[in-house]
Amino acid sequence: MSQENLSRLRAGYAALSRGTIDVELLAADFELSQASSIIDSAGTFRGRDAVREAIEEVSSSFEELEFTPEEIVDVGDGQILVLVHARGRGRGSGMAVDDRITHLWTFRQGKAVRLVIYDEQSEALHAVGLKE
Repeated sequence: MSQENLSRLRAGYAALSRGTIDVELLAADFELSQASSIIDSAGTFRGRDAVREAIEEVSSSFEELEFTPEEIVDVGDGQILVLVHARGRGRGSGMAVDDRITHLWTFRQGKAVRLVIYDEQSEALHAVGLKE
């Protein structure tokens, strides 16, 4: 993984914690897939605008929401596995969220083309041919 991609990825997580996306990180045809057990707006979103809307919808449900990358692993072939600590507090309910999720990014020509969000680290490791 290049230092440039790593810097972009870290900037992307900072933007995500602000409830937005870093469009410089994403290819125009970027695709986001997330498991239904993580949040209510699960599914696959294609294109920057659809991804931005999904992220804004999730962010609006929280008073606080932060995504902190704890470990970043270059698994080759443009794929980067990120172990993420997600913390927040629900708007209205005040319910605390404190969870660890796994992001599998795919990069091509310096841009992220896909992000798959897993709620189980073992699923993400299996997807890239690794074991816990």
